[in-house]
Amino acid sequence: MKKLLLTLSFLTLVNPAFAGPGHDHAESAFAGGAVPATHFDLNDQQMSNLDIQSAKTEFLPITDTFEMLAFTELLPEKQASISPRFGGKILDIAVKVGQEVKKGQRLFSLERVGGGTRNVVLSGTMVGFVLNLHAGVGEIVDAGCNILEIGDATQMLVHGVAYETPDITAITVGQKTEIHLDIDPDRHIHGTIQRINRVIDPESRTFSVYALIETPEADIQPGLQGTMEIFTGDDTPVLAVPKRSVLGELGAHFVYVIKGQEVEKRDVTIGAKTGHHIEIKSGLFPNDRVVTNGNYQLQYISIGGVQDHDHDHGEEPNDDHEGHAHDDGHDHEDEGEEDSHAGHDHENEPHDDHKDNDAHSDHDH
Repeated sequence: MKKLLLTLSFLTLVNPAFAGPGHDHAESAFAGGAVPATHFDLNDQQMSNLDIQSAKTEFLPITDTFEMLAFTELLPEKQASISPRFGGKILDIAVKVGQEVKKGQRLFSLERVGGGTRNVVLSGTMVGFVLNLHAGVGEIVDAGCNILEIGDATQMLVHGVAYETPDITAITVGQKTEIHLDIDPDRHIHGTIQRINRVIDPESRTFSVYALIETPEADIQPGLQGTMEIFTGDDTPVLAVPKRSVLGELGAHFVYVIKGQEVEKRDVTIGAKTGHHIEIKSGLFPNDRVVTNGNYQLQYISIGGVQDHDHDHGEEPNDDHEGHAHDDGHDHEDEGEEDSHAGHDHENEPHDDHKDNDAHSDHDH
């Protein structure tokens, strides 16, 4: 019963014909058992309820790719030790391991031998993260003692790991890569293969690939996990969309294109695929915006709309479940109330088992 009520509430969100009295069912895109609606409007509240998210089509090198698990790392040459120029007692440490630091930020304070307190601040142009702390509050340290280590995060390595495969010979230094981190999978981070370790680890049977990425905002931490795609074939860009925006139906493929508040279901022809994108050969144009999240709900609502609308008029469904256009003079508001009561009191209905089956059928489709 909850599934049926939820479906009806979704239908009210998407199609005005289900919003209550004052709407002619014959004008509905779902009326009479017709094919599911291919155009409908959503207001801001409905988009929020369905968590609609979208992305523009873009030209990408959808070519032969090699995908592997990857982790972010700091460049060894981009790490530095911070030491005081004088000895003394550490009064406090203002940073923690993993914390982001910038030029001019106070790191720790020293009570200088012979008197006086000095603050030690980060100098130079380094922007990065605290990697290690080698001293604590209250300790007496000498001049030049390594207090902490900082890694510059404006340029980083992505360490890719993959199981041994003949494709290893297709990977070369200088090839382009695309990295997607688990914390932000929609972000495209582009890099270049810097070096390859082709020696297979005897225990894990894996090999390593290292890509260099530019991160001028220093907003990527070391140790993050994601995937790295290496483009090993022709890099001619083609029109592409995120893979999760493409849905399948009876061997065909389609997407939902959104423009303002208008949503359109559009058939597409797909081509090559990567781990995150798929080539679109026909059906879309540059700068079209496709639904990437909430598209499954839109599909379910469209299909459910045909079936629920056919059976929610107080009539007994016939054997072939065909829909009928109604012109019986009944007030639609009364019909809606009758359906609602039917949903709450199945024990008094002679056809409750059949209605439950219909509701489940809608959900399965």
